[in-house]
Amino acid sequence: MREELFFLGEVPVLLRLPEKPRGLLLALHGLQGSKEHILSLLPGYLEAGLALLAFDAPRHGLRGRPPSAKDERYVEAFYRVVLGMAEEAERVLEAVAPRLGLPLFLAGGSMGAFTLHLLLSQGLEAQAALAFIGSGLPMKLPQGYVLSDPEVVALYQAPPVSRPQAYRKTPLLHLHGSRDLIVPLDRVEETLKALRPHYPPGRLALYREEGTGHEITPRMARVGLAFLESFL
Repeated sequence: MREELFFLGEVPVLLRLPEKPRGLLLALHGLQGSKEHILSLLPGYLEAGLALLAFDAPRHGLRGRPPSAKDERYVEAFYRVVLGMAEEAERVLEAVAPRLGLPLFLAGGSMGAFTLHLLLSQGLEAQAALAFIGSGLPMKLPQGYVLSDPEVVALYQAPPVSRPQAYRKTPLLHLHGSRDLIVPLDRVEETLKALRPHYPPGRLALYREEGTGHEITPRMARVGLAFLESFL
């Protein structure tokens, strides 16, 4: 395994390359996560021949303090990170993917899963994608909360799943816990309901892990890897 750690402007990027890479996996971390943390949750992916690419989202990892639910304008702060992460993901891929020339795969956890949906809804092409503990719908607003940021308002008015044709029928597996209180399972089910009419059989699925909360478990990681390997 060869590892590269570098900066793309202000964005810290981590690339791990197996000896014989068969694909490139861009992994998008969740709130309060980092590039190293999301890759630590994907054991066996490198050994399966996937080059692993991750970066610190705005206000994460080496880039400062993440938004907190205690912040007065938390929802806007959270989705500003999401919008920035999606924009930077495209830049990171433009810098890394051409020189590797490998099929592209995507994975995202929680906030990263929503960002993954946003990228697919913007037309990013991938061989297959994994959405861990996240959905293609924005969080429900706290009672009395009024959005003020125009770009966040637009995200709520037209969430990723409102553009299902843009997903290009990318094979997509959601992996979720039945007791997730952060992103309730019904949000994933709503996501699948919106996308399913635009997908052929076998390309859109849900792995539901009973008794699990808002976490990416080793079993989820194994199921996700098996799904990606079927498209390698």
